[in-house]
Amino acid sequence: MKKEPFSDAQTVGTLEEKAQVRVLGRQGGWAQVESGALSGWVRMLSIRTNSGQSSMVSGLKSLFNVARTGSSGTTVTTGVRGLDKEQIQNAKPNPEELKKLAALAATKPDAERFAAGSPQLKNQAIEYLPVSSGVQR
Repeated sequence: MKKEPFSDAQTVGTLEEKAQVRVLGRQGGWAQVESGALSGWVRMLSIRTNSGQSSMVSGLKSLFNVARTGSSGTTVTTGVRGLDKEQIQNAKPNPEELKKLAALAATKPDAERFAAGSPQLKNQAIEYLPVSSGVQR
């Protein structure tokens, strides 16, 4: 639980798994909650609602449900529609996450093998970006 709705804000406490919380408000992808003596901000994706909750929680739940697609069920999309000025000003690089991202890169032979699988994808010529000197594979 954070003091402010930012990933790098001061941590003010930790909620137990399945702890009951009261949602007080929302800002971007964050929800302001209180649970017992604790009060602060948590990521909205960390909150699970139950049926029979208050209208505030039901309203939050409806924010997540944006589309019903296909013949077999519901597709739910969550997210934040951009960053505000303060979030951009407080942004900090995260080298560890960049390393994780680089590890997910596919080589050209890997992509070709995948495309030749089932269902077979059609070949399209797309130039690969040059590998920068700071990226390791």
